[in-house]
Amino acid sequence: MRSLIPGADEVSHPVLLDTLPLFYGNIAEALSPGFDRENAAADSSAATGHGSERARTTEYKAVEIVYEYQLLRDALLEVAHARGIRFSDEELRIIGSSFDQAIRDAIEEFTALQRAFRQRVAASLTHDMRSPLSVIISGAELLLAAHPGKSDKIVRKILDNGLRLERMFQEQLDALSQPTAQAAPLALAQVDALALAVKVGEHVNDTTPAHCEVSGEAVVGWWNESAMRRALENLALNAAKYGDGKQVSLNVAQTHGRVIISVHNFGNPIPDERRKDIFEYLNRGEESDKTGWGIGLPFVQEVAKRHGGTVVLDSSEQAGTTFTLDIPIDGREFNPQG
Repeated sequence: MRSLIPGADEVSHPVLLDTLPLFYGNIAEALSPGFDRENAAADSSAATGHGSERARTTEYKAVEIVYEYQLLRDALLEVAHARGIRFSDEELRIIGSSFDQAIRDAIEEFTALQRAFRQRVAASLTHDMRSPLSVIISGAELLLAAHPGKSDKIVRKILDNGLRLERMFQEQLDALSQPTAQAAPLALAQVDALALAVKVGEHVNDTTPAHCEVSGEAVVGWWNESAMRRALENLALNAAKYGDGKQVSLNVAQTHGRVIISVHNFGNPIPDERRKDIFEYLNRGEESDKTGWGIGLPFVQEVAKRHGGTVVLDSSEQAGTTFTLDIPIDGREFNPQG
């Protein structure tokens, strides 16, 4: 396992053994006459416990749990063959169903625990940040009422962004309350992607040292404006943060009924080993010296999916880093309004 499964490399021996010996014993019982066990996973929580421990105590991915059971199955069959043991068709069926159910049980528990953990973290962040946010909003409202004058524009911007952030928190809590597949359709309206990009560029220029340049053509489509703006802001602010203060470029184009919005910077390229995990929640990149929570890029990907599209990453030393939102211009097909 350690030689073939990356997640097993640093796991201690007792944790690596986990509940697999119990599962192996269950296989022997299921194959033995006189034992009332349909297969090794029936009437047993060994596989569920295995999935739970992998989620709580290792850096395993779901595919590595599947591979783990495949290795155990292959080892069992190879050693049996080497010892001259010949399984009947019925015994092979029992072994196969044992591993099939065990994999399902382990993965179901593994994903359930990971999902619950991420939801608790996100919900805690959302809940805990609402208190200081309410202070910011209240303070801005008091300043507008008590001290009208030259500072009105700045205070109004603080208030508007505070109220917008409060709406974003509520959207996040709503999203956590049910699986994505069961989530209500997005509320769509006609939005000009170029105008939206201009607002995002202004926000980047107001809040970071980087200069954000917006180009392209006006593309009017049916999207959720709030979600699209948040997705673009995540990409543009990331570009400003990881671009070492250099220029950020936003471009809007359309082709074949799709809008193509690209966000580019000339920061250090994203390493190959990080690209496959970069859209996972809470993945912040351990070697990065930049702060972050690891929820921005997964959110961008979710927005793209909810609109029937995708987000594409291209990163190299020569060309820099580009994230591209590629989504249908008319999102109504993917979000029926009833």
